[in-house]
Amino acid sequence: IVFVEGLSFAATPRSGRFLDRLLRSAEVTPQLISVPVPRPATASERRASQQKKRLSVPTEEEKQPVVSADIYSWESFIRFAEGFQDVGEHVIRVAVDPSYIPDDEPKFQPIFDASELAVIEEQRTMASAGSGSPRTQAPIRATSMSSNPYGSKKSIGAMPPKSSRLQRLRMRIAQTLATYQRRPMNTSHHSPWEIMHGFVGFGIPTKIRAGGPRGELVNAIGWMNSGGRCRGQVMLTVRDEKPHALYGVGLQGHSAQYLAILAQCRVSAKSPLLLGGQNFTVADLIDDEKLNCRAGTELTFALIGLAHYLPTDAVWRSSDGEIWSIDRLMREEINQPIRTAPCGGTHRLFSLAYGCQRRLRATGQLDGVYQRANIYVREYQNLTLRRLQNRDGSFSTEWFKYPDNRDDDVDRKVQTTGHVLEWLVASLDQERLYESRIIAAAEFIATALAREPGRNWKDGPLGHALHALSIYQERVWGVVLPGNVVAFTGPMKAAVTEELARSDEEIRQATLPNDDKTRQ
Repeated sequence: IVFVEGLSFAATPRSGRFLDRLLRSAEVTPQLISVPVPRPATASERRASQQKKRLSVPTEEEKQPVVSADIYSWESFIRFAEGFQDVGEHVIRVAVDPSYIPDDEPKFQPIFDASELAVIEEQRTMASAGSGSPRTQAPIRATSMSSNPYGSKKSIGAMPPKSSRLQRLRMRIAQTLATYQRRPMNTSHHSPWEIMHGFVGFGIPTKIRAGGPRGELVNAIGWMNSGGRCRGQVMLTVRDEKPHALYGVGLQGHSAQYLAILAQCRVSAKSPLLLGGQNFTVADLIDDEKLNCRAGTELTFALIGLAHYLPTDAVWRSSDGEIWSIDRLMREEINQPIRTAPCGGTHRLFSLAYGCQRRLRATGQLDGVYQRANIYVREYQNLTLRRLQNRDGSFSTEWFKYPDNRDDDVDRKVQTTGHVLEWLVASLDQERLYESRIIAAAEFIATALAREPGRNWKDGPLGHALHALSIYQERVWGVVLPGNVVAFTGPMKAAVTEELARSDEEIRQATLPNDDKTRQ
């Protein structure tokens, strides 16, 4: 019997946690640690920003968006059934374009007419003259591959060092990815939001079961892009004669999130969308998201998607008449806080890093807001690895607030570590991927997931954790999942060797033969 200030217990409470809380004084919430602050914009960057703002013109009264009612007739069902197979095959055959590079001239209907383009060019000339430059500022165009190594189609990253630790990690990652790839979701139990997070980890070859746990295996992206229902909901609809990604519970959790995930899966802008019997392409969805850009809102996923699909100097007008560009998206995002952003701010850091990568790919250098963003992201990288990693390789369970380690909550640890690692392995320099701290984080995620493949992991955190492993596998060993394009865009990764590719496939085939189970 335990006596505590006049109270008696017949037995010690389980694991002593209740008693510990009763006896000890209230814990003080740790203080927030200091975090990096973005550099202020330079004078030339501010001038360029002001010039673009002056180009904004009022538009006609914005029409209220009308969502057409989804009335499904037998004819529409037949159209869906007939079109789904073609769309699914096209996603794999045509949409998979590993050599995709945005065209110098976008293949969309021009937003500006000739007179407006003349005004833009005049403003660019004035901005250049105001900065004291003797030359007119020309539009950015992709540099030649020979002068820009970041635009190369060949891998240029340093090869991994030979070590038994890295070899064990490679095997563990390959086994873990193979195990979870063979556990498909299904359209009866999983929402569009969950399915979307299912294919962010594995990309274009991801399959789901149509109709239920025993249904036919179909391509996940093809199903979603054909208006297929998942737990009674569709991700895409038609609004104002354009494809539109829906927002809400079970759908997008953030504006442009679906486009951003299609971009991360390397789905081509030419990939078809079949919605309500109408034929569109991903390019039409890109146009819709361009119209939705708004100052002061969360533009994290718009930056990822539009930076991927558009030329780095693209300029467009949103539906409220504002002039937008990739530069402006970068400025909007770098001025927003990290800690209060979704998933601790990891997606915002990912978007800023991705914008820089696309700029490097196009021009071979970083200037203006890209240079500021690059410094900002690197400072967060250093902070994370120096102060926010636990001894087991996981990262703080309080994101970027302060160090924390909830040892009794593996779901939380996988959530935070998976997101942080996803951003780190997608943005770190090649040599840093071989550092002990990054290896430890990858070991933690791979081991935690491999230890409990039957656990009911939350689909969002699981998708991002698997995506982190896919990116790390590709950058360190050059290995791409069978049937996939790439998890990491750009040449900053190691080249795969024939021996490595063969041994990786042997590992996949040797994975437990009975792990082809449907996730519940």
